[in-house]
Amino acid sequence: MTNHEIAVRFQRIADAMEVQGENQFKIRAYRKAVDTIDELGEPLADIEARGGLSEISGFGEAIIGKTRDFLTRGSTKLYEEMTQAVPQAVLEMAAIPGIGPKTVKALWQSLGITSVTELETAAKEQRIRSVTGFGAAKEQSILEAIERGRRLSERLPLFIALPYAERLANDLAHLPGVTKAEAAGSLRRRKDTVGDLDFVVATTDPAATEAAIPQLPQLTEILESGHSKIVALCNLNLRVDIRLGKPEDFGALLHHFSSGQAHNIQLRDFAESHGKKINEYGVFVTESGVEESIIDGNADESAIYAALGLPYIPVELREGRDEIAMAARGALPQLIEESDFRGQLHEHTTWSDGSASIWEMAEAAIARGYEYLAITDHSPLVKVANGLDRDRLLAQQEEIAQVRDALAAKYGDSFTLLSGVEVDILADGSLDGDEDILSRLDIVVASIHMRYREEEAAMTKRILSAIENPHVDIIGHPTGRLLGRREPFPVDMDAIIDAAARTGTVMEINASPDRMDINDIYARRACERGVKITVNADAHSIKGLSLLRWGLYTARRAGLTPEDVINTYRLPRLLAILKDGARN
Repeated sequence: MTNHEIAVRFQRIADAMEVQGENQFKIRAYRKAVDTIDELGEPLADIEARGGLSEISGFGEAIIGKTRDFLTRGSTKLYEEMTQAVPQAVLEMAAIPGIGPKTVKALWQSLGITSVTELETAAKEQRIRSVTGFGAAKEQSILEAIERGRRLSERLPLFIALPYAERLANDLAHLPGVTKAEAAGSLRRRKDTVGDLDFVVATTDPAATEAAIPQLPQLTEILESGHSKIVALCNLNLRVDIRLGKPEDFGALLHHFSSGQAHNIQLRDFAESHGKKINEYGVFVTESGVEESIIDGNADESAIYAALGLPYIPVELREGRDEIAMAARGALPQLIEESDFRGQLHEHTTWSDGSASIWEMAEAAIARGYEYLAITDHSPLVKVANGLDRDRLLAQQEEIAQVRDALAAKYGDSFTLLSGVEVDILADGSLDGDEDILSRLDIVVASIHMRYREEEAAMTKRILSAIENPHVDIIGHPTGRLLGRREPFPVDMDAIIDAAARTGTVMEINASPDRMDINDIYARRACERGVKITVNADAHSIKGLSLLRWGLYTARRAGLTPEDVINTYRLPRLLAILKDGARN
């Protein structure tokens, strides 16, 4: 069972408890467990195997016990009790962003509504406004939430799909006749959401492999079956396409079914313009009227491109933009790697809503080989995150200074702890913090956490005001999206990018798996206009620092190099960029 599957079960327990009016302390414990699991950089199964569940911050005996139950038998007594007491359809209503358990409980009790369909019908028939505490505006917001929920559920976030697909690929690899299996499609290109799952499987016995695939527990229905292709539905409610081929064809098949359709079309045209042909089985030329392969059996993806006279094109770039033209003229970017990062610039501690102290976060950064780390806890507006008011922020700066001294005594000058804050951008564009304090900090990340539903013009003006503020170094998670839960707020990103280019303000790719914000399109556009990028895990724990890879996927899809991302720089250059930028 994946981390996400376990988190979903804890979320359902919490929702069911809230619908039933259970103790809020217990509900918060399960919701906290969900947040903690989502931030883990390691499978719970692996953590349990090394006896580390008790080391997870916030995991008490009850959560540990239920986690073990989920890992060993896929369920636990409380989960079974809660899901029996509250119908699954009711929990599905509660899970829709913008509706929630309290609303569902009131409508279930008063109108007997037990499904999303019934809820939508009641709202359209204006029956919800008859319930105490509800009105016409609430009816409309429920209808909007249902429609928004449908849009958000059409594609699955990468952070859910990727570990699931990796496990399914591993299971496919152990079937009869299979020599190799790998996930392909948009998931392999690391798109932030996926609409289906694709796999390429090399087999020496297609019939035996085909017969075994329906037995996989993840597959709920076989829609199409054959010796070369199997189409199924999985228990994530996604279509699964499994391509079967000979071991010697694996590289060509993987290339074809991993690349975007536009890339494949352009590559076909490129091949034809050079007297060659490419398809899912390789690259060919016609000699004396006979089509002959010009790649060896068992060729990998590099050989496919080499046969066309091209350098290898990384899979993340294969979207049919300009990557083939760039490859043809030798201008492909040297994509950023995780080893290029020297630190992170947007992280939280126990001073606000993190689970690790400043010292613990610093030591974790050092263990990762970083040269610096910025502490950027929340400003006071975010009360739910225990944001820091003026006095607490000043007190934190004193602690940071003390930790700096202790780190220097232990590690010398190999690591630097930077002081900062994640300050909220208020509705009028001003900052939720005293400018005299902001001026003393190494880094100021300006973000929006409230009032997402403003019109585009108002939201754009709000962010532009923050960009113009001389204390703001970085705009954090610029579109405010939460994959699968909240759509990006309306904002003119072209205007934002142009302003950032003019002021030297850095744009963030927030690597929190449910954000991956900004997306690859905006990141590339920003880079092309001279805007510097930073990629940060927005970590709230020691383990959270490892979430950087989700932002790395976006950066690579955007074609970014280490030169484009400031937290690959040495510290002196980093600080110069932050404090000077294009302002001078």
